[in-house]
Amino acid sequence: MSRIFTLEKLYQAYLNCRKTKRKTINALKFEWNLEKNLFQLYKELETKKYRPGRSICFAVKEPVPREIFAASFKDRIVHHLLIGEIENIGEREFIFDSFACRKNKGTHLTIERLKNFIRKATKNYREKTNYLQLDISGFFIGINHQILYSLFKKMIIKQNQSYQWKQDILWLAKIIIFHQPTKNYILKDDSDLLKLIPFRKSLFNAPAGNGLAIGNYSSQFFANLYLNELDQFIKRKLKCEYYVRYVDDFIILNKSREKLKCWKNEIDYFLKEKLGLELNPRKTKLQLINKGIDFLGYFVKPNYALVRKKVVKRLKNKLYNYNIDNIDSDKFLAIINSYYGHFRHANSFNLRKNIYENFLGCFKKYFLCEHRYMSLSILKK
Repeated sequence: MSRIFTLEKLYQAYLNCRKTKRKTINALKFEWNLEKNLFQLYKELETKKYRPGRSICFAVKEPVPREIFAASFKDRIVHHLLIGEIENIGEREFIFDSFACRKNKGTHLTIERLKNFIRKATKNYREKTNYLQLDISGFFIGINHQILYSLFKKMIIKQNQSYQWKQDILWLAKIIIFHQPTKNYILKDDSDLLKLIPFRKSLFNAPAGNGLAIGNYSSQFFANLYLNELDQFIKRKLKCEYYVRYVDDFIILNKSREKLKCWKNEIDYFLKEKLGLELNPRKTKLQLINKGIDFLGYFVKPNYALVRKKVVKRLKNKLYNYNIDNIDSDKFLAIINSYYGHFRHANSFNLRKNIYENFLGCFKKYFLCEHRYMSLSILKK
């Protein structure tokens, strides 16, 4: 009989969790007495006594102000345990053209898929075609716990697994979904950044029974599960051929402007009635593709794509503020190559060359630019 709560699975969840969080204080405290802590967590799960602990609340500025509730290291292990058990099930449920927080997906493949759809919809750029771009208002705050749990339960019940497996999965998912981190948290650093968070995007202002914490590993899967209902509606009911979604930002291509208007109204109604969500009217766009699509840090037009100016400005600010006298070569290299990786998915040779030649300045003594300014590497002394 398949079981979820085993020491082997819990240890694997711990290994997966520590890949990115090993140097944090919470992780180090947990590892200090690893065997005892893992066994205690195992007993809590097995006896159904586990409850999430205190979260850390803080805000980040880039790319936009965002409120984060980060679970403790112990709770992150539990999130990895749950998602490790159901991730492949979700992959069988989700459509191909949902690209956020999934293996072998991401922003760059989203853009490549959009480029491919533009080429097909315009018959190799010969015909004019429109696009509809939609965004959900306060998505993570608007997720209803009861609706999410019912969708999760529907997915789990139809699996060919034992009764005990299903009960354990549903119990754990319910604990995580209905947890309210605003009831037990630590405020990290200065709270001034939190004042920048729009009212409708703060978990503190979420209606009762709503809201998922941005920053939790489990929230990524739950977000995809929630909007899979929208994906299925758009693909199966509306039969939209050219559709891509990244989190709550999605695009549909079609020659008919009137059909896109009709689809927009049907999507708006579906979101309100089935998922308790609303479209953000300020971010709704309906126009010709020739005017360009502002999406995921790129400005995409038929035949080519450019990097958004605000992304370039962000990198230049980092370079300007970085301390050359206290440089961490590996960290700096990771930052630059992350941006260069983003740039490479656009027509950006001149941009990459300009950044290296004119903005790296004295940093160039540490780094060597690879072929055609594709990336940087540490210069060997």
